[in-house]
Amino acid sequence: MEGAEDHDAPRRRTRSRRKPASSPPSEPTPRYLLFGGKGGVGKTTCATATAIASAEASRRVLVVSVDPAHSLGDALALELSTSPRRVHTSRGALFAVEVAVDVVLERWLAQRRVLLETLALRGTYLDDEDIDRFLDLSLPGLGELLTFVEVRRLARLGRYDEIVVDTAPTGHAIRLLETPATLRSFAQVLADLQAKHRFLTESLGGAYRPDGADLLIDEVASEGEEIANTLRDRERSSLHWVTLPEALSVEETRDAIAALENDGLFVDEVIVNRMTPRPSEPCSLCDARVRVEADVIRDLRRIVSDRALRFLPALAREPRGVTALRSIGRALRSRQRGADLAGVRARARTGFRRAPPLEIRRFPVELPPTLRLLFFGGKGGVGKSTCAAAASLALVAERPDLRVLLLSTDPAHSLGDVLGQPVGDDEHAVVGAPPRLRVRELDARRGFDAARRRYRKAVDDLFDRMRRGSRFEVAFDRKVVEDLVELRPPGLDEVLATLEIVDTLAGWGDSTSERTPAHKPYDLVVVDMAPTGHALNLLEVPATAQKWVQAFLAILLKYREVVGLNDVAAEFVATSRGLRALRALLSDPARARFIVVTRAAELPRAETVRLFAALKRLHIPLGGVIVNALTPPGCARCVRAAKAESKEIRSLVRDLRTSGGRELSFVTTAAVAPPPRGAPALNRWLRTWRPLRSSSRRGPLTRHLVDG
Repeated sequence: MEGAEDHDAPRRRTRSRRKPASSPPSEPTPRYLLFGGKGGVGKTTCATATAIASAEASRRVLVVSVDPAHSLGDALALELSTSPRRVHTSRGALFAVEVAVDVVLERWLAQRRVLLETLALRGTYLDDEDIDRFLDLSLPGLGELLTFVEVRRLARLGRYDEIVVDTAPTGHAIRLLETPATLRSFAQVLADLQAKHRFLTESLGGAYRPDGADLLIDEVASEGEEIANTLRDRERSSLHWVTLPEALSVEETRDAIAALENDGLFVDEVIVNRMTPRPSEPCSLCDARVRVEADVIRDLRRIVSDRALRFLPALAREPRGVTALRSIGRALRSRQRGADLAGVRARARTGFRRAPPLEIRRFPVELPPTLRLLFFGGKGGVGKSTCAAAASLALVAERPDLRVLLLSTDPAHSLGDVLGQPVGDDEHAVVGAPPRLRVRELDARRGFDAARRRYRKAVDDLFDRMRRGSRFEVAFDRKVVEDLVELRPPGLDEVLATLEIVDTLAGWGDSTSERTPAHKPYDLVVVDMAPTGHALNLLEVPATAQKWVQAFLAILLKYREVVGLNDVAAEFVATSRGLRALRALLSDPARARFIVVTRAAELPRAETVRLFAALKRLHIPLGGVIVNALTPPGCARCVRAAKAESKEIRSLVRDLRTSGGRELSFVTTAAVAPPPRGAPALNRWLRTWRPLRSSSRRGPLTRHLVDG
């Protein structure tokens, strides 16, 4: 039976009787195995399979999911929580846990809130009410930083030999691995708060004695240092990057390896998942995939250099549960690097017919003519970027008067790869598309840095006036107020950058807002979002961010007789109005819609149902569901795959209708090899898009496979 077990219980040691009774048990030093990669490449599967194999090699292992959109429980076919649960294995001991950021933060803050309040009272003019407001609104950003702190806490409690970590998709995984530097920055903010107290104590002739507040500062700084040392010590940790034999995944792998090495982190091995087996009979799709994958692997070998390169075959069904994952784990623990596929070539195939493509005349999802914001989101790796780009081309072709901006808010951008052209934070024309379509990959950090510079200048002006009219030294307060913006809610930088973009929409917001530009060139912004967990965070942030901005304004108004009102207030008033208009826009079905992209497989289906429920909770209008990359007719393997996909589609439609989505539109697209890249290829691929039809709203599906 699989069930819960007390993970705090010490491990039984066979040699304990030979040690003197007075000798304390030695603390084990676990090895950390981190699995990263582009969304949907199989990180969770590889991490879980490795953990199973490690446990069955007679080890005590903990597998941890730190992805906000957890799939670990789905992979193990178990209900998991924030406490480790015992997973049944033939040998050893395996525990699994899904870390929840809010729970981690609540526990950490409950033990340290008094000290944080003490530091804030000592270092600023803020009163208890102001401090409580900022602790509640700003410190949620600390929750993500504490994820690795929580992993280390679990490691100490359970006395494990190995800790296997299933990370979030690429962009946010890289941010997570930057935790040590961010923790050190947070410690510096706390130190700045304490500096004023230390200065005043010494100025009044007293001897400064460190207290609990100093211990908290040291604790945060030392946690950051210890995590940094662990991640960079190749004897204590290893980083395994999972990818697919596809050009987009390889491009992201190249960028990720460069970014990680720039931060001092070394990728030990690259796992290529879902390699297509050579078909035993003529098959247009499989033959093309084998040819394309051979070229991709040659490029990948140049990128990985002397790192281990392992290969896993595409399976007919997604592996779920210990039994299904066991063979994958054994293959990954093997010292063999896998077959050398550099010279693989598919034999030329003839004698098969391709079904005629379905001509598409319009975008197959009903959208209101007043639409201003169209989101594409879903589980990582389902094809959000490709669908968003293709939909933008279809919408521009359908409406000759429509001006569209295709925007990526995913930190690991893929739009440039999908379009086959360089794309950056400045708007670019889309090669091969009408000039009314432009594209941009949002650099949220650059946008926030610009806002931060404006904020710091306004703070400097404010404190210069304070110093001229005050008898008190305000240098410490200046530093603290400058640093306070660093304790912003998570995702505020992305939201502020998004505000800049949606300000270009015609008639979307408050016409009296100082943020509204004189020129509004776009009628519609199509947003390619980050994978599920962080996409939902971004949609939730405007409400929190507006409260955060209003807290700043309340403080400025409270102390206006002391500090006056200057550009700081004007900056935050404009931001508050913009956030209010954005919140109204997001919940208006006439102006905003969210299209969920998914695959006809069990794990994407489970995450899609959870995403649908979250969108309903946030009052985000749903525009439809795209079931992407269905297998067309071909070899016996493709026939089996199509049959399994048909079953998953029926389950998806049933689950969403049961959850309240009876009026949802469903669209299917075809799997093609190579995947579409560039506007001409995307336009050809659009011909495979078709509405999913059923005999009635509640009846069985009549057809689901696409032609072409």
